[in-house]
Amino acid sequence: NLTCSAGDFDLAFLPSGTGGYDDLVYNATTIAISAVEVTVASLADVIRSKDAAGRPKDIAVLPVLEQHARSMREGTEDGGASSGETLRAT
Repeated sequence: NLTCSAGDFDLAFLPSGTGGYDDLVYNATTIAISAVEVTVASLADVIRSKDAAGRPKDIAVLPVLEQHARSMREGTEDGGASSGETLRAT
């Protein structure tokens, strides 16, 4: 885990439940953070990884992530161009 002025964030080279970059890039999206374009995993892949990791902090955030995914599918919440833009999940 890393911490910056915006808060905590995780970097994982081989997230649980995935085949790594080659698996995740297929559904990934690119977003702009300040003037930098960043590729982020899809919300579905983040949910899959957190479920596979099974750590208490991952299990605790799953209901929020799953609700956000449902809202995006139903069009009841403005999810932006990507789910990664609107949620801070650690």
